[in-house]
Amino acid sequence: MEYKAVSLGQMTESEVAIGNGIKDIQESTEKEIQNSLDNLKTKKRLPMPSIHHVLIAFIVLIVVVTTVSLAIVLSPKQELIRTHPNILVVIADDLGYNDVGYQGHGDIKTPYIDRLASSSIILQRHYTQPMCSPSRAALFTGRYPFRYGMGGSRAIYYGSKHGLDISEYLLPQALKTADYKTYLIGKWHLGFAGWDMTPTRRGFDYFYGTYGGSTTYKSHQSYEGPRSGKGYDLFEDIASDQGDTKVNHTIIKDPNGTFSELLFTEKAVQIIEEAFPVNDEDQGDGADKNENEDKPKPIFMVMSYQNPHAPITPMDEDVAQNEDIENENRRKMAAMITSLDYGVGRITSALEKTHQLNNTIIIFLSDNGGHLMMPSGESLGSSNLPFRGAKCTLYEGGVRTPAFIKIPHLITPGQVNSSVKYDGLFHISDWFPTIVSLAQLDPRLLKKELQFQDDKKPYLDGIDHSETFKQLLDETQKAEAPRDHVVLDIDPVFNQAAIIKGKYKLIVGKAAFMDFDQVYPLIDDNSIQNEDIVVNASYYKISPNISQQMRAYAETQTKYAADPLKCLNLDCMTKDKLLFDLSWDVTESNDLSWRFSAETDELYETLRTYSNRNHKPVEPKFFEDQNEEAKKDDVWTPWLLNSTEV
Repeated sequence: MEYKAVSLGQMTESEVAIGNGIKDIQESTEKEIQNSLDNLKTKKRLPMPSIHHVLIAFIVLIVVVTTVSLAIVLSPKQELIRTHPNILVVIADDLGYNDVGYQGHGDIKTPYIDRLASSSIILQRHYTQPMCSPSRAALFTGRYPFRYGMGGSRAIYYGSKHGLDISEYLLPQALKTADYKTYLIGKWHLGFAGWDMTPTRRGFDYFYGTYGGSTTYKSHQSYEGPRSGKGYDLFEDIASDQGDTKVNHTIIKDPNGTFSELLFTEKAVQIIEEAFPVNDEDQGDGADKNENEDKPKPIFMVMSYQNPHAPITPMDEDVAQNEDIENENRRKMAAMITSLDYGVGRITSALEKTHQLNNTIIIFLSDNGGHLMMPSGESLGSSNLPFRGAKCTLYEGGVRTPAFIKIPHLITPGQVNSSVKYDGLFHISDWFPTIVSLAQLDPRLLKKELQFQDDKKPYLDGIDHSETFKQLLDETQKAEAPRDHVVLDIDPVFNQAAIIKGKYKLIVGKAAFMDFDQVYPLIDDNSIQNEDIVVNASYYKISPNISQQMRAYAETQTKYAADPLKCLNLDCMTKDKLLFDLSWDVTESNDLSWRFSAETDELYETLRTYSNRNHKPVEPKFFEDQNEEAKKDDVWTPWLLNSTEV
């Protein structure tokens, strides 16, 4: 049982009334004592109260004191101990659904990630966007990316003027209203044409990492082929009170060629240890310190790792740890994930060392599905088993990712420390309102509204799951899933859209990269029929004959809209439709649109509603050539004073 006094601001009206009653009793008692003393001085004798009155007064006092004491100091859970917990969000880059150990059927070992997952809520239907920049935009805004020109299967290239609109209100900005210190370590990838588009102008107090989406791990050079050329990308930015990023912008020189995951991890550990200094005599959790001591501010840290994004260049020692994996490309992928896992372990250890682990909400997720191969045909070794598809696709393998959340302050003392599986729909935009609620921020932050033409719609698409999580962790309650559908994307330019509602999933059109395919047969216990799986190039795939038969129902032609830059909504897309029942067909192998036309039409009309209202298409600037001004002395840097020049 945990005890903690709370302030009057946290009491109910009845509790405040009881407290005022006690105050009145105290004042009355003090007055009676003073009168008694005065009477003693004047030698006056007061009448003796009857035993009946004494007993009644005593009983009333005991009842009142006991009631208010219970209201104020008893807390059966730890959630009242700390007003604002630390929040750590770990983002893996292109991590496949089958690329972590806790999923239970993988060949890659991730002991540190698994340790956290073992006492977390595991999100079994966690959906993202099909590519990195849109997913990160959804995470930070709590809104579908197609609303503000960030939808589709495209990333922001180096030197592009494209980026997350600065009018969008971001999660770190919300957390700063509760005096959080905010940190982004690793990959930004939401644009850097103007200084006001960079992390420390978007709510982060501190940034250490890369502006762009893909760099080499040791030389920290951009890695996007001939489209943008090479340039250095590793910086440290510190927010300025005057809002001028350039004042505190530093190029991080790394002459030794240190792997980025090591740099990012050590920087995170340094920040944690400096934020929560520990003396040798400190014992136990930092929450037990004297109330009068100055408490450090809570931190919000986003650990945005590169791993295991291409280029696949693991450290030799990590390759050696995975020597039991026969396939070379799969072994290299495993080594990249081993390094990611080690980083998670180091950060967890730092939180334990500083007595902050039990005061920290930890979220782990991948920004999209695993990337199976490069357009050149280079195999990457990832696996999204048992799902079809990969990064850049709207099949499950492209948008359904590993994710979990550890919420220690909601766990009842003595409760079994084990994982809980959550089967409800969860979209990456849901993290915004869920974090805001779990951090006990002002709930009005979730009720902001924007004016879209003549219709007033909620500012957020994300849905708060905090109550559901509390129910999941309380064995006496039944958890209710708050989300009944999720729009995965609406992208007329690349001719793809998808929505899930209940057990059905509708895909409209065909993504430009839908030919990246990966299908597996399942047996009753949802394990894999190993005899039907063969290693093809670097990733698992069933035999060609079975694969061809299973895909026969779901094939459509790859088509683009006639004029991509003028195609603004669903109506100008091709009308090919695929309907899958995910309750039994997680491999998306059987198109049911011909059989369930009513369900197909219903989902399509829902997509049309989203497409025709509150939808902003990708602007032509995305397709412009890259700006040479963005690279000075072979170093990428913002080249505009602000985004108004874009």
